[in-house]
Amino acid sequence: MNEDPYRAYARAALTVAEGEGAVEVVERELAAVAHAIETNDELRTVLTDQQLPLGRRLAAVDGGLLSAAHPATRTVLAMVLAAERVGELNDIVAAMAELVASGRVTAEVTSAVPLDERRRAALIDALERATGHELDVRFSVDETVVGGVRATVGDTVIDGSLLKRMSDLRTRIGL
Repeated sequence: MNEDPYRAYARAALTVAEGEGAVEVVERELAAVAHAIETNDELRTVLTDQQLPLGRRLAAVDGGLLSAAHPATRTVLAMVLAAERVGELNDIVAAMAELVASGRVTAEVTSAVPLDERRRAALIDALERATGHELDVRFSVDETVVGGVRATVGDTVIDGSLLKRMSDLRTRIGL
């Protein structure tokens, strides 16, 4: 069975991004380029004009949109332009996001208060070490969580809340 072209280009884009260790950056930058193309008629016209040489089409995005872009993003965009697939960039980016997500396990982390970036990063690191998986972590706030956090990774629930610890203590002392 043949793979749909969006997914094939997404795999190629992901391979380039992984090779550079920049999957999240490339995915984010390609999404921004796709949005710019979708919302700017003049840019879309230039990039989809097959009569224009590839170098000229690349130059149309190189100065502004890609001025600070990761080299892997530039490489992927050049590939997409050369293949005359720029009109499908949104679909390619969506397929790339699906591929990235399919390689990760989803974790839900709930806390009583919002966690700052430092605590989020430390928690993600601890959960990834504990599970042995790269995680796609979603954070939420629930005031009913009393102290600490509650994390769900697949079928596993890790309840580090104060309420859970108190409940465990009651059980151990027979209350």
